[in-house]
Amino acid sequence: MTTSLIAPITQVCAFALGCAVIHAARAHAAAVSRLLAATAIVAAVLVLLGASLARAPDDEMSLINITTYNAA
Repeated sequence: MTTSLIAPITQVCAFALGCAVIHAARAHAAAVSRLLAATAIVAAVLVLLGASLARAPDDEMSLINITTYNAA
């Protein structure tokens, strides 16, 4: 097996495992729905945090040349 196939195979296995867990817990649909909603919110926050850190200025960036406009 090549290294390039490891990530997709891992994702497929994780997806299949998630589907199996959801199917096994179908009697507790409300609890599963709350858990999935909370997981989606946490994932969205982490993605936004990662994006904001990627766009944050570093220590060497100068803010002197940035022009700000007052909309008043």
